[in-house]
Parts: sequence; C-alpha cells; structure tokens
Amino acid sequence: MGILPLVADRSVSQVFVSERNKQGDLLYQKAKEFLEDRNHWQSVESCKSFLILYPGHSKTREVRKTLSSNYRMTGDILALAENELKIYKEYPNTEEGLESYLISGKAYVRMGREDKAHQIFQDIIKNTYSSKIAQEAELELTQMEILGESKNK
Repeated sequence: MGILPLVADRSVSQVFVSERNKQGDLLYQKAKEFLEDRNHWQSVESCKSFLILYPGHSKTREVRKTLSSNYRMTGDILALAENELKIYKEYPNTEEGLESYLISGKAYVRMGREDKAHQIFQDIIKNTYSSKIAQEAELELTQMEILGESKNK
C-alpha cells in the first residue's frame, strides 16, 4: 500500500517535467518563427520569457543564440555583448562558449569600449585551449593596435 503512492507521485512528476519541456519547446519555436518573420521585438520577448520560465531547459543555449541573432539584427550591440557573455559564463568549457566570448569582445570594440575588448581578447589568448579562437583573438588585438596607431597620427 505504501509503494503505490510513490509510483503515482513519480509518474505525476515525470508527466509534469515532460509537459514543461514541451511548453518550453513551443515557446522556443515561437521565438524562432518571430525571428524568421523579422518580428524582433516579439522574438526577444519570447526568448526572455523562455529564459525566465524554463531555467535549465535543454534548449537554453539555442534560445540565447536566437536572442543574440535578434540583437545583431536590431543593432543592439550592448545587449548582444551581454548575452554572449552570459553564454560564455554558462558554457565556458565549450567551443561555442569561447566563440561567444570572442563575439562579446568584438561587440565591445564596436561600442568603442576597447579596454573591455582588450581584456577579453587577452583572456582568450592566455586561457583558451582552442587555437582557432585564440588566433582570432590575436587578430582582433592586432587590428585594435593598428587602428589605435592610425588614430594617434
């Protein structure tokens, strides 16, 4: 008699988790559709809602990337940089996380915050295991130095 309620509780919680994941998937799908329709405001709002309502969902990384695409399309460089930093912080030991860190550095350059960008690029060069991303960071630093020298002339 004591085992039956435990089995019922477990199956109810499994159904809850399953339904919650389905709802998260549907909200992510809506965000992608809004992006494809160039309705960036609705897509951003759907992504933000997803991140609040479904923390730890398996599609969190994809939602953050969709959010970044929206910010890139609307020219919201600060929001792009901050979102890419969040991706890096959530996935620091992945190639995608490191690439997001590089993208955030590039966004800071575009905003004129060379100090922050320089710090990010140096961090990538010193601490990354990905030679491709480290090379890109070195290239960005070199370009910043060349542009800095041309400004001073």
